[in-house]
Amino acid sequence: MIEKRWALCASVWTLLLVGQIAQGAEETDTPLRVDLPTALVLALQGNPDIQTKRYTLGLAKGRVQQSELLFQENPRVSIEADYRNRRFRTPTGRSTADAAVLLLQEVEIAGQPGHRRQAATSHLSYTEWLIADAERILRLEVMRAFYELMAIQESIHAQQDMLETRRALLQAGRERYAQEDISVLELDTLRLDTDEARTRLLASEQERVHTEKRLRLLLGLGVERPFVAVGDLLKISRLDALPDPLPSQAELIACALEHRPDYHAARFKVETREAELRLAQANRTPNISLGPMYKLDNEDQVVGGALTIPLPLFNRNTHAITAAMAEVEMARQELESRTLTVRHEVASAYAHLELARQRRAAYGTDYFDALTQTGDFTRRAYEADEVSILELSGALERLAQSRSRAVDTALTVLQAQAALAAQLAFHCLDNIHE
Repeated sequence: MIEKRWALCASVWTLLLVGQIAQGAEETDTPLRVDLPTALVLALQGNPDIQTKRYTLGLAKGRVQQSELLFQENPRVSIEADYRNRRFRTPTGRSTADAAVLLLQEVEIAGQPGHRRQAATSHLSYTEWLIADAERILRLEVMRAFYELMAIQESIHAQQDMLETRRALLQAGRERYAQEDISVLELDTLRLDTDEARTRLLASEQERVHTEKRLRLLLGLGVERPFVAVGDLLKISRLDALPDPLPSQAELIACALEHRPDYHAARFKVETREAELRLAQANRTPNISLGPMYKLDNEDQVVGGALTIPLPLFNRNTHAITAAMAEVEMARQELESRTLTVRHEVASAYAHLELARQRRAAYGTDYFDALTQTGDFTRRAYEADEVSILELSGALERLAQSRSRAVDTALTVLQAQAALAAQLAFHCLDNIHE
């Protein structure tokens, strides 16, 4: 009886385990379908590099908290004691012990607290803009990788159809060769075309693996489930988010300088370095220390105050001031360089998008429909014995190449549009839409 119960329990646990494994396998095999807005949200939430940069915000906030303290140094307690041993005692003389207790607090008297708070506040703003710029760059990288993956998926789908067509033509060629309707050269040509189609498909699959890996890393995703980029690259490329014609370069550059996080980060870095320079200059004036004093002198109890004033004879904080001045000049040069970089990046992205639009305009709006129609006409001509099997094969190859170039053009437009959007910090596009 006990053995039967154990056998029954083992069977139940086996069924449950098998069910869980099957369920887990089903969940693992289910593709993770993600569109571009979802991908951007996942990247901003799960990208490891962005998470690391956000932790630096805590360091900047800690610096602000430290700067808001009333006193930067803790009070010091000084205790002095001495013993007086009278060697030749008189009837009234005796040995005595004296003690003194001083509580000293360092006080900044040259305006250091204000400069320190200004430096800490500017540094916090600098850190926030740095994080915003990292998010801007991450959005651009995600958009590029996502568009590339969509293009590769479109290419794989077209190449799979082409491979099936090639196989059908090869089979038809074998049958016609058996009937001595085509030559062995034509059959070998069909076989080589099929092998070439298979090779291109495998190369696209390898490219998809590489691009998917890059996108997964950007999104902070694991490798447990297959990944599918949801969207139609061709439809997205036809629906351009930017107006045509674009606003002038001057307007876009002005908008970029108003919204670019890296420019604002450089500006706040200058403010931080200037405040640090003022703090170093204020530190030339030594801080005083003052506080109450209690002293036991023989039989007298003395209560008073103590004041300590350092004499700036040797250390005038020259090294710190010189270093701070150099940091200010470096920050100013970085701001000028960043301003020039923003102008050039916007102008370059502007030109690339204009060229991409011109390249896309050559294909029109119904280019892919025309390719499909041409392919149907060619197949009908072959079925009517108006063209040979090699002519059909060559025509289908040219149509496939034309489609591939059109997909590359659509990808180029989207990449150029994403680049310009990133150079404008994405905010300018919203303003344009409004």
